[in-house]
Parts: sequence; C-alpha cells; structure tokens
Amino acid sequence: MKLKVNESRLLKLLEDCRKADEEARRIKRESADWNFIEKQPESIKIVLKILVETGDLKMISKLFDIPLSELNDLRLKAKILLVLS
Repeated sequence: MKLKVNESRLLKLLEDCRKADEEARRIKRESADWNFIEKQPESIKIVLKILVETGDLKMISKLFDIPLSELNDLRLKAKILLVLS
C-alpha cells in the first residue's frame, strides 16, 4: 500500500501546530505568578519554568522524579494554566 502525502496540507498543519504551541506558551507565561516562581529554590524554579514552556506535567514529573500530584500543586500555586493546543 502506497501512501500519498499532500505536502502543502502537511506544511499548513505543521505551521498551525507551531502557532498553537506558541500561543499556549504565551498564555502560560502571562498567567504565571513569576514572583512565586522566582522565590522558589533553584531546582523548583527550573521545573516551573520548564512547565511554563512545555506544559507537560507527566514528562516533567518523570524527568525530575516529582510526584505528579506534588507537581500539579506547585503548578496551581504558580498559577500556570493548563492549555490544550
């Protein structure tokens, strides 16, 4: 079975995804409580900044060995929104 790829449609979809991801990052950056984030110990500050950029709780939880519930509590305190894009 041979698949045909509509290259222009694929490029449009990729561009739409890039724009949606950038908009999600903008929303998270604007909603975040940067005073709270900056007052955290360095390791937590890094985790929260990565969360603002990626929004990926599960990946960050595994990467930094932080229980998901604890990370989500930090996210809520830092006012980092969950944005679906």
